[in-house]
Amino acid sequence: MKRFSKLLSIGGICLILHLAIATQAHADTSLLHQTSSYSVLGAPTVSVPLINRVLAFYHSPAAGKGQALFDDGVKYGVDPVFALAFFMHESSFGTTGVAQFTLSLGNLRCISAYSCYNGFSSFPTWEAGFDAWYSLIRVVYVDTWHLSTVEQIIPTYAPASDHNDVAGYISALESAVDTWRAGQIAEFGSVHQVPTVSSTPPVITPTAVGPTANTTRTPYPADQYSILGKPSVDGAFINQILTQYHSPAAGKGQLFFAEGVKYGIDPIYALAFFMLDSIFGTEGLSLATHSLGPLPTPTTVTCHCQDFHGYRRYATWDASISDWFQYIHDDYVKQMGLTTVSQVVSIYLKTNDTSAIRFTIKQIERRVDLWRNARAQTPSK
Repeated sequence: MKRFSKLLSIGGICLILHLAIATQAHADTSLLHQTSSYSVLGAPTVSVPLINRVLAFYHSPAAGKGQALFDDGVKYGVDPVFALAFFMHESSFGTTGVAQFTLSLGNLRCISAYSCYNGFSSFPTWEAGFDAWYSLIRVVYVDTWHLSTVEQIIPTYAPASDHNDVAGYISALESAVDTWRAGQIAEFGSVHQVPTVSSTPPVITPTAVGPTANTTRTPYPADQYSILGKPSVDGAFINQILTQYHSPAAGKGQLFFAEGVKYGIDPIYALAFFMLDSIFGTEGLSLATHSLGPLPTPTTVTCHCQDFHGYRRYATWDASISDWFQYIHDDYVKQMGLTTVSQVVSIYLKTNDTSAIRFTIKQIERRVDLWRNARAQTPSK
C-alpha cells in the first residue's frame, strides 16, 4: 500500500509537472502571438506622412486619407501598417478590381449596414470602408476569435478553400510591413525616405489606362515563356478547368482554343490571365464586366463592348474572350513587340508595384507549368 502510495505520489508529481509544462508552453505560445512583430495589435509603427506617401506613390484613389487610416488604427488599437498592407494586397490600394467601385479597404463581403455590390460591401466613402475593416479585425478576429497575428488571421480571412495562396498572402503582408516600418515606400528599387512633417498634400499622377499610355514604361526583359505558338491544351482541358472552378464561362473551352489558333497565341496563357485576374470570372470587377481581363477603354468597333468606369464591359463571355485575344495580339504583340509573360505582364498590370508584377509573372508561369504537366499526364483517347 505504501509502495502504491509512493508510486501514486510520483505519478501525481509527474502529472502536475506535465500539466505545468503544458500550461507554460501554452502561455509561451500565447505570449509569442501577443509579442509577435506581426501582431496587428499595438500603437502605430508608421506615421501619417508615410501612409500618405505610400498611397500617393501607388496612385491610390484614397490618397490623402492617411490621417483617417491612422486615427482608426488608434481608435481600434490596430497598427495601421497592417491596414495599409491589406489594402495593397487586396486591390493595390483601390486601383484594381471591385474596390474601385466599393471603396473597400479589404474587399469585405456584404455587411447589413451597407449596400451590397456583386457580393461585396459597398461604402459611401473610403473613410467608411477603413472603419468597417478595422471594426471587423478588432471585434471579430481579435476579440471574438482571438486571432491577432497575420499568421492566425489570413487562413480565415483569405482561406485556401477560396483558391487563395495563404502562404503567399502572409509573406506579402509581412514583407510590406517590414518595408514601411523601415521608412521605405516601395519594396524594390530606390528607397524613398519619408520626412517627419508633411506640409503639402500628395500629388497624384494619373494612372495609365491603356497600352499606348503605358509605352512610356519600360517592359521587363523577355523570359522563356512566349505566349505565341500552337495550343498546348485543348478545348476539353480548358472546359475541365473552368468547370472545376465553377466559372460563369464554363463550356467556352473550344472558343478559347479557336481564338488561340486564330491569333497564334497559346490559349493556356489566356486561361492563366483569367485565373489571376478574377479566378475565372468568379470575383472582382469581372462579375460586372464579363471580362477575361481588365481591358481598358476606349472601346473599339470590333470589341462588342461598352465603357464601364474606364473598362470594357461585355454582354457575353464569347465577346470578351474574342476581344482579349485580339487585344493582346494587336496591342502587345504587333504594336509593342511584347511576346513573353514577363514583357506583357509588366505593362498589362496598371501598377508601379514591382512586387505585384513579379508575383503575377511567377504565378502565371507556375500555373502554365502545372497545366501543361497535367495535360501531358492525361491519357490520349
